Amino acid sequence: MAGEKKQLGQLLLESGLINEIQLNEALTYQREHGLVLGRAVVSMGLVAESDLLKVLGDHLGLASLDISKYSIQDEALMVVKEDFARKYSIIPLFLIENTLTIATADPLNIEVIDELSRTSGLEIMLVLSSELEIERSIDLYYRSTTSLAQTQAAGDDVRIVSREIQQDVEIVQVVDMLLFEAVNMGASDIHIEPRKHDARIRYRVDGVLQQYYSIPHDSVSPMISRIKILADMDIAESRRPQDGRFHFAQKNVKVDLRCSTFPTPNGEKVVMRILDEAKGKIDLYKLGFEAPILKQWRKTITTANGILLVTGPTGSGKTTTLYATLNTLNSVAVNIMTIEDPIEYSLENINQSQVNVKAGLSFTTALRTMMRQDPDIILVGEMRDVETIELAIRAALTGHLVFSTLHTNDASSTFTRLLDMGIDPYLVSSTVRAILAQRLIRLLCPRCKTRVEPGEDLKRVLKIDEWPDYTSIHDPVGCIHCRNSGYVGRTGVFELLIPNQEIRDLVIKGVSSDEIEATAVKNGMYSLNQAAKEYVLRGETSPEEILRVTL
Repeated sequence: MAGEKKQLGQLLLESGLINEIQLNEALTYQREHGLVLGRAVVSMGLVAESDLLKVLGDHLGLASLDISKYSIQDEALMVVKEDFARKYSIIPLFLIENTLTIATADPLNIEVIDELSRTSGLEIMLVLSSELEIERSIDLYYRSTTSLAQTQAAGDDVRIVSREIQQDVEIVQVVDMLLFEAVNMGASDIHIEPRKHDARIRYRVDGVLQQYYSIPHDSVSPMISRIKILADMDIAESRRPQDGRFHFAQKNVKVDLRCSTFPTPNGEKVVMRILDEAKGKIDLYKLGFEAPILKQWRKTITTANGILLVTGPTGSGKTTTLYATLNTLNSVAVNIMTIEDPIEYSLENINQSQVNVKAGLSFTTALRTMMRQDPDIILVGEMRDVETIELAIRAALTGHLVFSTLHTNDASSTFTRLLDMGIDPYLVSSTVRAILAQRLIRLLCPRCKTRVEPGEDLKRVLKIDEWPDYTSIHDPVGCIHCRNSGYVGRTGVFELLIPNQEIRDLVIKGVSSDEIEATAVKNGMYSLNQAAKEYVLRGETSPEEILRVTL
């Protein structure tokens, strides 16, 4: 490594990426959020991660590597345990003789390198990579290595994803196994669906349901009773739907699960939503924003008052985006209050409350009470009715910043939805500061994706006149590491509409959403479809995926 080591703050100042005032702000943010300085400046939007890596690489004489396009050796993964890799955001790449090469986003953390060298007995070489790519690679490679070992031990055919659980297996063990495997796979939901002669168990992974197990019909009722006991439900009641929640902890897995039962002719169907608290603490820059949109969103969320809406269908990541936004704004200087239904993740130092209709706490009653709690920022889980929207507008007009969600297909149709609900056009145009529409798209498995030559048919489907120079179209294949899906992980695609005076005038006139969208695009808005196309052109997702999600 080159010459004398300098502190990161000094390097950033010398490079001109930040000034003294911004450095002091970043140091304060670092202390309040318990982060390293590099992550703090990136989280605050002061420095792009690519620029940070370049500064560190130039100073330390380290090369940068895009590990998403690199096949990692299984032998190297065996040297570093997954929990160590996650804790310090590193991933081993390859092992040659007595030298282990690892990718890191924080090369200044010498203690971690020394500890790894001491425990492994190997010489450590460093390359730089983004924290986001390292986390994605940890999810892919450690998960796939575990799955491969389990599959080889069981002698299963790797093409088979549905297995039968025998009747003589203890129900408690079965439930624990299902939960543990679902979390390790990164599933968001578990579905237990009774049929005439058995029950199928499906996991929702990367937004798509896949069947993994079937169980004998005689085992269905005991399994559901076990889940009901865990979730504090009435096990004697099977004729009406029930809801519950419980905590699951086993080995390195700690999650909350939200359960729902629903009666069917073949028995009770159970769905368990997996709530991983770590997902509530994700940084904004890791959600998939294109750099210009992220910069605009960071600027907009610091406005003094108004309404900021995040829109999209169920399961599009709206709550995660809002939580990441609140974590960015969270400090001792602001009072942040939320009303949610339900609270999905616990946020430190943020005052969260949950809708309780039986106790008389609805979105509207909570909003009225919040106004007497001296809030600076208010999060309303969802704009469900006219009264809630009117109260949110009143809060915005009296100097508060209000975040909320709405179920619309894109940003421009949010205006027409609010007007159709009977909200005064002038109030809408004067209080809505920004609308962020989003979707989640699956990312191609880097281990098995295959490159294809783009043809004229695909050009017409994507509505592209000419292929850019960086075009790299890939299709999914499927392998043991991605469980034959061809995809591993998801990322967000975003459309940010910040209304200017021209758009506000159109809202007051009550024009169609198409006309508002055309005006916004003319003024520089990057549409959902455009954002998704970029992932296709860079070879990170498939054309089929964006057609599935954005059309």
